[in-house]
Order: sequence, then C-alpha cells, then structure tokens
Amino acid sequence: MSNSLSVRGEFSGGTQIIPARLAGLRVLAALLPLHKQKKILNEQSGSHASRLRGRGIDFSEVREYQAGDDIRSMDWRVTARTGQAHIKVFREERERPVLVATDLRASMDFGTKRALKRVVAADVSALLAWSAASQGDRLGGLIFNDNDEFDLRPHTGRKTLMAFLHRLADMPRTPHKASGERMLEICRHIARVAKPGSAIYIVSDWLGYDQECEKVLYATARHCDLIAVRISDPFEVTQPTGDYTLTDGQQRKRLTVSDRDNQSQRERWLHQSAELKASLLTSDATY
Repeated sequence: MSNSLSVRGEFSGGTQIIPARLAGLRVLAALLPLHKQKKILNEQSGSHASRLRGRGIDFSEVREYQAGDDIRSMDWRVTARTGQAHIKVFREERERPVLVATDLRASMDFGTKRALKRVVAADVSALLAWSAASQGDRLGGLIFNDNDEFDLRPHTGRKTLMAFLHRLADMPRTPHKASGERMLEICRHIARVAKPGSAIYIVSDWLGYDQECEKVLYATARHCDLIAVRISDPFEVTQPTGDYTLTDGQQRKRLTVSDRDNQSQRERWLHQSAELKASLLTSDATY
C-alpha cells in the first residue's frame, strides 16, 4: 500500500456516532488537503496533479512517441501512415474518485479513553469525506459491520456526502464474528469497486488482516492510491495493570489485572498487535 497511518482512540468523546458532530467536522476539512499527498508527475486538467496509474477516460491528442511512453497507447494507424511512431494521449478526469471505507465491526466497539474505536473511525472518515468534497472530488463510501455493508458509489455534491455521514451513524452494531474471513471479504469488495486512479482510505482496526488480504490490496494498489488508517486503543498496545470497570452499555463488571495474570497471553496479544502494525507499514511486498 502507498501509505499508512495509526490513530489512537482519543480523537473525540462518546460511545455513539452522532450525525451533528460528523457534520461539524466540516470546519476542519481545510487542515487535511488530500491532494497534497499526491506526487506531481505531469500537468493534468483539473485541480489535481495526477499520479494515476491507468489511462484517463478522455482522448486528448496524438503525438510522436517519446522514450518511456506506454506502448499500449500506440496509435497504429497514424504510425503506419506517417512511418513514425505515434501514441494517443488521454486526459485524466477532473474529479478524482475518493473512496472512504469505514470499519464498524464488533471489534470497533471498544475504548478505554475518550471514545470507542467506532466513534473515532467515524470521525476520521467524516473528516476525510469533508476534505474530499471541499476539493471537488467525487466521494464514495463503503461502511461495513460483521454482516452487511453500505456501498456508496463516487459522486459529487452535498447529497452524497450527507448520505455517507448519516449512514455512519445508522450502521447497526453486530455480534462479533470471525474477523479474518470478514476482512478478506471487504478487501475483495474494495478491489471490485475501485476505479483506476482512485484514492482509497481504509479506516479500521485491521483485525483479521492477513497475507490473503494483503495480496488483494496489493493488486488494487497497483492502480490506486491506497492509504491504511489504523484505529487503535492504548489498552491494545500496552500491558496495563490495575482495576478496570467494563461495560457494554447495559451491564458493568470489575476487572483486576496484575503482572502475574495471563502474562504469556498478554505478551502474545501485544506481539500480534505489533506484527499487524508492521505489516501495514511494509505492505509493498511483491507477489
């Protein structure tokens, strides 16, 4: 993947995703200029200096072949007529598709600081959406839990943006299921709907991400800009000890953790968490 970002679960407060708060993140959109993440390779029409890996959709002109040009764009008729190699030049789209995929599985219903991971994920996703919309990009969304997904194909306009924000808040909670199988399903779904040249942001705790998922996303990253945003809670990346109160919103229980309690199990979990982070940061492996 082209990039990754780790976000601790302290972005905002609460256990519920509230549409009004997501709408209020509009004021922060200017602080996240998504187009500045893209490298300038050549001049293109529109507001973005494109790094698209595929051909554009609009024919622009025919010119003589230059070293490094893609021979798949060769105009054989003009080449045969003139005796000189010519290629077709395509103009990239003005509006870049931006797909924000948001993980709201049961594993995201966890938090020990200011917010549940699902709330943080919704906040980050809303901020990305507002930033994309403010730059005139075509916003698309994929919001998923353990059972279902909401697929919003890229479009411009406030209607699409508000539909995405409201669906973030309305996506129902689901019982926990095997995370590996579900994560692979979502990776395959993203691969199916991703249009070449899209910027794809996957906001998740990445639980269940494995080599099969990596293979699918690696293929997608060959023609898209793919950014992994990892949502984590401090409890998941440390070895906490002490007394804790646990609640699911209805019941409360007390948990006491000492240095002697399940030390090997805690160390194994921390090791797995570190491996997951490392795999997201080094997902440029070639298959």
